[in-house]
Order: sequence, then C-alpha cells, then structure tokens
Amino acid sequence: MFTGKNIKILYVDDDPDDILLASTLLKRITDTVYELEGATSLEEASLKLNQNFDLYLVDYRLGKDTGLELIREIHSIRKHAPVIMLTGMSTGNIDKEALNLGVSDYLVKGEFDAQTLDRTLKYAIRDSHLMESLSSAAVKFRSIFELATDPFLLMDYEGEILEVNPAFQKKFGFKVDTQNSGETYYFKDLLPEESSRQELEQLFLNGEELYDMEALLTIEHGHSINSLISIVKQDVNIYQVLIKDLSAIKAKEEEELNLKKFSSTGRIARLLAHEVKNPLTTILLSADQLHMELPESVLLESGDLIDVIRRNCDRINHLVTQLLDSTRFTELDAKNHSINTLLDEALEHVNDRIDFKGITIQKLYQTDICDISVDGDKIKIALINLIVNAIEAIPEKGGKLILKTSIKENQCRIEIKDNGEGIPKENLERLFEPFFTSKATGSGLGLTNTQNIILSHGGSIRVKSEVGKGTSFLITFNLPS
Repeated sequence: MFTGKNIKILYVDDDPDDILLASTLLKRITDTVYELEGATSLEEASLKLNQNFDLYLVDYRLGKDTGLELIREIHSIRKHAPVIMLTGMSTGNIDKEALNLGVSDYLVKGEFDAQTLDRTLKYAIRDSHLMESLSSAAVKFRSIFELATDPFLLMDYEGEILEVNPAFQKKFGFKVDTQNSGETYYFKDLLPEESSRQELEQLFLNGEELYDMEALLTIEHGHSINSLISIVKQDVNIYQVLIKDLSAIKAKEEEELNLKKFSSTGRIARLLAHEVKNPLTTILLSADQLHMELPESVLLESGDLIDVIRRNCDRINHLVTQLLDSTRFTELDAKNHSINTLLDEALEHVNDRIDFKGITIQKLYQTDICDISVDGDKIKIALINLIVNAIEAIPEKGGKLILKTSIKENQCRIEIKDNGEGIPKENLERLFEPFFTSKATGSGLGLTNTQNIILSHGGSIRVKSEVGKGTSFLITFNLPS
C-alpha cells in the first residue's frame, strides 16, 4: 500500500514551529517518503484542498477558528479522507468531538515520536482505503438492489423484513418503512405452504443458506405466484433474499403442454375415427340389407331391433364427428375486430341467464385496445362457452363475473373471472380433454372446442382455479410486431 509512492500530507497549524517539528520527525522515517506541506490558517488550507493530498494533519486550534471546521470541509470533498487531529492537551471532549466528525485518530503534541507518528499515519491511510472500498461496494450493492428487475429483500435472522427493492414493492404491493410506519413484516407470512415455512425455520435454526427453492409466494391482492427463492447470508444477522418469478415460465410451459396434448388428442381422434367409421358403415349397410331381406312377419316382430342398431350407429357416428371437429384446427375467416365488442356481443347471448341468477358484471376493458385479426363468429362461440361455464359455477346470490381486456408485451389479453365454486386440482389438468365433464348433462366437448378455436388463431388459453374462491380463464392472442 505504501511502497513506490510518496505520501503527500497537508499539515494545518497556526504555529510554523510545530510544522517544522513534524517535518523533522517524518524525515527520520526510512521506509516511506512523506512529502509535508504546511498551511498556517483555515483560509490558506481551504485554498490547498484541491491538491489531492493523501492525508491531513489538523491542529485543533487555528487562531480564532478550530480545526473542526476544516475537517468538515475536507470530508465534504472526500468523505473518507484520513484526517489526524493534533492538540496541545489531552481532553475527552476534543477526542469525542473529533471522532464524531470521522477523524481517524488524534495525537497530543510533544507526546509522540517518529515511530508513533509513522504508525498512526499508516493506520489512518489503511483505514481510509478500507472505508472507501466498503463505501464503493455499498454503492454497487445499492445500485444492484435498487435496479434489480427481480424482487429483492433483506431480512434478519428471525425473518423480519428490513428493506425491499422497488421490484419487490411493485410485485407484492407494499413497502417496508419500519422507522416511520412502525409496521413489522415477516417473510414467512408470504409463504402460504406449510412445507416452505418449515424449510425457512430450519434455515434459521441451522444458520444455513438456501439456493433455488421452488415455492408459492403470496403477492398483491392475495394472489399467488410460483417462484424460485435463494436466501444468502450477507452478515451474521442479515440475509439477502432473491426472488425469481416463475409465473411466465410456468405459463409458457403450460401453453406448450396444452398444445402438445391438443395435437396428440387430434391424432388419436383421427385414428379412432378411421378405425370406428369404417366398421360402423359396414354395420349400417348390413342393417339396411337385413331390413330388406327379412320376411315381413319377422320385421313386424323384431324390426325395431334394426332401428336400435341404426340409431346407435348414428349416435356413435355423431360423437366421432364431434370429436374430430373439436380437435381439428378449423378454417378461419379472419377480419379485424375489437375484442371489447366481441365480448359484449358474447354477453348479449347469455343475458337471460345472467339476469336469472342476478349476477353482477364488472367490465375492466382497456378502452384504447387495438383491433385483432380473428374469425369473429368463432371467437364469440369460444367466449360464450367460457361465460356459460362461469355462470353455471356461480352461486344463486352474490355472483360476480369480471371481464377484463388489456394489451401487454405485444399480446391482446382477455380474462374471464368468476367467484364460483372453483375447480378441484385433480380436474384442472383434464379440463380440455374431450368428453371430460363434471356436469350431469354436459357433453364434455365445450372447452375442447373452445381450446381448438383459440389455438387455431395461434393464441393460448390457461386456467387458474381455487375451490371455494372461483376460476379465471386467461386468453392471449399475439399481435403483429
């Protein structure tokens, strides 16, 4: 730190003899070259502060002024500059006052030799470099903390949240201001799952760190997100918590999985149709031939059995046709439409059901939303299917249906949300499967057909549901770049 470089010192003292004495002591030091420059007043010293000295020696008394004023000026230019105060007597008040201003050390005139002065100077410079390094690291950390796009927080060893970055405030909907508000927040309160809470408690108990724990986190308005959490010790009692929102990744994975399942179902449907329709045609032709060849007396007695064969063949044929239609990408007559208008037109088709149940409709439309190129009639069929499903899930009283449109990340988004009975977790994965239904009279093809329409437009459809709270369908369409 001190080799190969001369150490420039500014010594401020209203007694030139003291400056000369200090210069003499410094010349006795052989392993370091000190360059001492003197100033005998506050005004003279102030004019020299722009000369980039490595260290400052300041006398407590500078005529009518005190060295404390100069120390304030030095630290206003360079916050952690090494300053040593010299005084003619040792008093506790001077010591305390000087240290409060950030003085590295103080020496009593006449009570130190060359070795003591050398050691004090070197310690002061070393401590100054250390403080500047820490300050620089703190600025870098603060910059990372403030500008990070992912939520970031600091908590103590009990899990109390001490500070959060702007990304956390935006995602979770609250800021931590313990000094002014007096409110206390704990990280464990954001973890709805007991297993995640237990893992956090184990971390505190063992004083460990945690990397890439996948867990649910409760965010603004009681919603939950899938997240990846890393908890790292910053200090003995301080932990850094970095949160990676996996919602977008999970949504993309879900969209890709739905598309694969839809394509797979379509292939099975085509294979099934081929394998079923051919023998079905043979059965129907055989039934017709039998009807023509049987004697009149037999037909009168058992002819209705041939009708049963025909009706069931027709039924099977109709079901296979429905399955094919619901799993085959449809031809589109695409034109520009306002998604807000299409939603309103879909609502008109089910107004009688809405009025019958006394459901409150809340429209959260983005008014300046752009038109999208879609087959209007088919999109309305898909929207009607979703709205009817929502109406059927909503209770007789207190029902609420929210319709929301927005533009985000070059996508047109539609959300249809109800406060109905919700869908059990085990049924969510099968929701778009052909013939899957929880209704007594449902065909199980409504949502399959809806998904087909959305996917045929290059869009995506996802569902979130919680039993007892309701269901939300989110539809997205890509907009032209």
